[in-house]
Amino acid sequence: MQFDRETEEALKKIHEGCHILFREIGRICKKHGISYHLDSGNLIGAIREHSDIPWDDDADISMTRADYEVFREAAKTELAPGFQFIAPEDTGDVFLDFIPRVILKDSKLRADSPEEAAFGGIYNHILCDIFIVDDVSDFLPVHKLNRVKQILIYGLAMGKRPALDMSSYHGLSRIVIRLLSMIGKHIRADRLTRAYDRVSKAEFGRNRRKNRCYFSNCLFPDVHKIYDKDWFTGTVYFPIDGEDFPCPAGYDRILWTLYESDYMVPPPAESISLPHCDPAEVELNYASR
Repeated sequence: MQFDRETEEALKKIHEGCHILFREIGRICKKHGISYHLDSGNLIGAIREHSDIPWDDDADISMTRADYEVFREAAKTELAPGFQFIAPEDTGDVFLDFIPRVILKDSKLRADSPEEAAFGGIYNHILCDIFIVDDVSDFLPVHKLNRVKQILIYGLAMGKRPALDMSSYHGLSRIVIRLLSMIGKHIRADRLTRAYDRVSKAEFGRNRRKNRCYFSNCLFPDVHKIYDKDWFTGTVYFPIDGEDFPCPAGYDRILWTLYESDYMVPPPAESISLPHCDPAEVELNYASR
């Protein structure tokens, strides 16, 4: 797919910013013996393109729950100037999702808006999402019950969004989301975040026979997908523009499970979009220091 010059320059800045984030996260992980892996579009880019996917406009990594808990504490005090760790509970009494992030502060993705202002502008930066790999109980009904709890908590949390877009919900799901969000308005966002976190890790250590796991905080339509924990054990390195980055040894099985299609085949051009950025507004100033 061909982009105009402005879009190409914007994406170049975003990709450079993503690599800066990977290096800083990698620095802390190396110091503390933490494993992290590229995930989602960045993982596909490393494997298929040996580069960034041309239209990818954010960064994604994964960590097991145990590694994330160590990283979370280290990042609060050890990130270099210009970076910031943001846990879901750090957004005050508003809610976006349950994904922790590291942001590159001297950057910008789009024009400021009232919604951005509600979050203090913290998400209008080049950033790296951290997806957490949690255990799935050997007794699957336990996991399914926890999934119901996650759905309920997520619905409640939507009541803490600055603006609630209901356009993608229809029928019964629309009624349920509307009802839960009305109730959730009266519950503090940090309480909902802590509740979701407790449910997500409730099965920790209960998967020793079947060794299953899942991404507990990924895009909600994909939370139900179950993986083998061995796929995340071990690291292989793939180059992105000549620089090696860590990928999970079981990347092929992970990506087939996540995307349910041949990830080595690029999507049709008409389905490609830039969900996070406005090319005219993209800025990256960190590299000029």
